[in-house]
Amino acid sequence: MKMFGNILSSFLGKSRQIPPMYSAIKVNGKKLYEYARKGQSVQIEPREIEIFDINLINIDIDNACIDFKVRCSKGTYIRSLCEDIAQKLETIGYMEELERLKVGNFYINDSVTIEELEKNKEDIDFLNKHFITFEKYFENNNEIILNDRKLALFLNGVKLSFELVDGIYKIYNNGDFIGIGIVKNNLLKRDIILR
Repeated sequence: MKMFGNILSSFLGKSRQIPPMYSAIKVNGKKLYEYARKGQSVQIEPREIEIFDINLINIDIDNACIDFKVRCSKGTYIRSLCEDIAQKLETIGYMEELERLKVGNFYINDSVTIEELEKNKEDIDFLNKHFITFEKYFENNNEIILNDRKLALFLNGVKLSFELVDGIYKIYNNGDFIGIGIVKNNLLKRDIILR
């Protein structure tokens, strides 16, 4: 058991990981899985990832299966991590099952099933308790207020000049939340529009 724990611990920290061929990463404008489906090979560059925490949950010797819990950076492929762990164990392996417990600020414990949603779709209190608005989700992001003329341009996809730090901004017009915009290289472009 200790050996498994030590092997898992060896993955802690920053490292370079080669994404799996069956992924949506683009190379030369095409997704990797498109190459894989056609049996084509392509050069895949390793990406920097970070494993913040990794813990052994269970070992099932009879079925040659280990369960572990990992907290990692965005862009980490758990399928690849499973294969790397198997390689360190001097065997072969694959990911049988994955359960995401948290993505960003969203926790699985706060989620509801489709069945629960269907059953409570008319219950405003239930919906308010379990759903958040885009405006609430981005509450810590800065805002940009557009006048009517700039809003019309923005909604039509025109990039507007703003000398602001690159990032995601909440967009408002006359006190109304319009949606989300992205500033990059002093240009604001629309991203998610709610009206």
